[in-house]
Amino acid sequence: MTLNRKNMMDILLIIISIIIVLLAPFGYHIDLGPGPNSVTAILWDYSTNYSFRYFVALQYYVEFYVFRFVIMLALIGFLSLKLSRKWLLLTGIFGELIPLILSIPASLILNSEGENLIPIIISIPILLVFVVVVALIYPKFYTKSEKP
Repeated sequence: MTLNRKNMMDILLIIISIIIVLLAPFGYHIDLGPGPNSVTAILWDYSTNYSFRYFVALQYYVEFYVFRFVIMLALIGFLSLKLSRKWLLLTGIFGELIPLILSIPASLILNSEGENLIPIIISIPILLVFVVVVALIYPKFYTKSEKP
């Protein structure tokens, strides 16, 4: 199997999307109680009190980051020409709105000590920006047939 320019670009974009999904922050965690606010990624978490903590989101924020993997799968479908640009953008927007949608009722549900039962996380749309750039720029390079 030989790799042409399009296949190499697809592999590069998939690697970049995996790096963004795992390492780029997906949200700003707001703690209304005595705890600190923090910036959260899937593999790390940074707050002013704890500095860097690793693998926190893997335990506690699954419902907030699982849709980032759905966006990545949609991007792979788009690169393999099985998904349209419109559906890629809709999936990206919906996936980035999930933390906000889950956090709205969380700000109203408090336990007896006045702390939130569900974390409040505001999205940082780095993955959405990447998806929009790929959806708008990528088809311009590869809609024409390549010359052998």
